[in-house]
Amino acid sequence: MNRGGAIMTALVAGSALAGAGYLWRQRRPVQAGLPPSVIPIVTPVIDMDVAQDVIAAMERIPGEEVTLVIHTAGGCVVACVLIANALRTFSRSRAVVPYMAMSGGTLIALNARELYMGKHAVLSAVDPIIRGERVRHLPPSEPTHALAKEYELAVNLFLRDTLVNAWPGIPQRRLDALLELFLGEQAPHAWPIRRGEVEALGLPVETAPRVWADLVDSVRRRWR
Repeated sequence: MNRGGAIMTALVAGSALAGAGYLWRQRRPVQAGLPPSVIPIVTPVIDMDVAQDVIAAMERIPGEEVTLVIHTAGGCVVACVLIANALRTFSRSRAVVPYMAMSGGTLIALNARELYMGKHAVLSAVDPIIRGERVRHLPPSEPTHALAKEYELAVNLFLRDTLVNAWPGIPQRRLDALLELFLGEQAPHAWPIRRGEVEALGLPVETAPRVWADLVDSVRRRWR
């Protein structure tokens, strides 16, 4: 991560951390002092407005390298898939999770070519939620049941494609274990998935230096 290291050095050396990130209330990106290849997604919820901002920022990157710094509880699955699809188009991409990238945030992070997590960082399951209920728990009598099942199938297929693309040649047994983990087959949707659990199943994870947590902290202070 040579260029990534240079980016971290630039962040530490300057005042770039102040005011950088996606602000929940302003609904627009603020990246003062950050290299264009570093895009913070620091927001409680990823909606279509956030997706449009992130994709527009990606479009302005001059090269083939991008770093997404993610801190979120999740959001609209379509918005997250749009960001994930855009992320796939870069030949050099990394997702940095200093603290948490839950639900749709996990789906985005898994689509980067390199994954960095903080010491206590967590991911979560990515199966879809409709009106606060996991799709798998919706009864057939629920009016949105048919639509919900379509979302469930689409997310399952997208997750499988994500894992196969990110780690070519992955053994079927390991792939099945990862699908079970990230679809939350044995735990609630928001149950934290720790770095060690991901690594135990063979997915490579690097340690995220403290500078990325500082970046997230600078944005979170603006929520209060």
